[in-house]
Amino acid sequence: MKKFLLALLQVGITAALLWWVFRDESKRHALSDAVHQANWWWLAAGVAAYGLFEILAGIRWQILLRVQGVHLSWWRLYGLLMVGLFFSLFIPGGTGGDLIKGYYLLKETPVGHKTSAALSVVMDRLLGLLGVGVLTVVITSFRWDWLMSEPFSKNCVYTVLGILAVSVSGMLLAGLISSLRLVHALPKNLPGRNFLATISGAYALYARAWLPTLGAIMISVLAHVAHYTTFWCASKSIEDSGPRKPSAIELYSTLPIIEGAAAIPITPGGLGAREMLFDQMLTPLANLEQNVAPTISVLGYLCIAFWGAVGGIFYIFYRPSRAQRNAIRAETEAQMKGTHLGG
Repeated sequence: MKKFLLALLQVGITAALLWWVFRDESKRHALSDAVHQANWWWLAAGVAAYGLFEILAGIRWQILLRVQGVHLSWWRLYGLLMVGLFFSLFIPGGTGGDLIKGYYLLKETPVGHKTSAALSVVMDRLLGLLGVGVLTVVITSFRWDWLMSEPFSKNCVYTVLGILAVSVSGMLLAGLISSLRLVHALPKNLPGRNFLATISGAYALYARAWLPTLGAIMISVLAHVAHYTTFWCASKSIEDSGPRKPSAIELYSTLPIIEGAAAIPITPGGLGAREMLFDQMLTPLANLEQNVAPTISVLGYLCIAFWGAVGGIFYIFYRPSRAQRNAIRAETEAQMKGTHLGG
């Protein structure tokens, strides 16, 4: 019931935000015209740009899996990524893409490596967040005065930087606890102590493998640049029609903040929230006409949704590989046999 109510709330918020952004009939007509008149080559480039984001995200995840000693074929790994994207974009409620990726990854992982596999999903999210933080801080530092010139933009910048600061501080604190081996000194009844102990072990492992971990962080930065390029391609697709579109520097300067705020899970895949942020932040900063920014947002979302639809196809036909099923069954039976002999 709670998941149903949460899903209903997210759908309601999405519908309300989209209605609010496109309540003006002129905006709805502008969006319809943009979709029909868009340069489909640029939209295809936008689809390719987000595909590059997923390719880089897969490379990062594969690096983290192999550090943990978990081996998964590239085909299987990208299938899980696509399924996670499908759930993130289209399925409202409390079931996020990372949770789904982790669930199906465990089906592909032998019994003795399940904790390591689950930790790779957590570390993938944390290093992705770190990559976003690096990119956001660098861009906002160079464009600080411009981003601070409008009240709404100013509030968004402070909100996103605050969330990133808390998140990164938590990561650093966990790393400090791991490096100083303080986790066992924590009270045994402390909530989350066991999880923190597990994370500390993962931190130590990835710290020893510092070169691939550093490579994963650099890949995170490149991946998010590819993500932002999706919206630049969407903007280029309607550049030859209607009023002025934002320049590349204007668009790339706002996207880390917009996407950071849209990532807060109040709507599925940020739909509605992203359009509102484009409208309220980019329009005044770049001095655009009212219909331009939300139209770019919708076109960019459609480029991303293409890959979400691919993820839906993967989800329909997903089955754990036969080799993995046999390996997991053999390992489980061996462990159970060892347990009976030991008893």
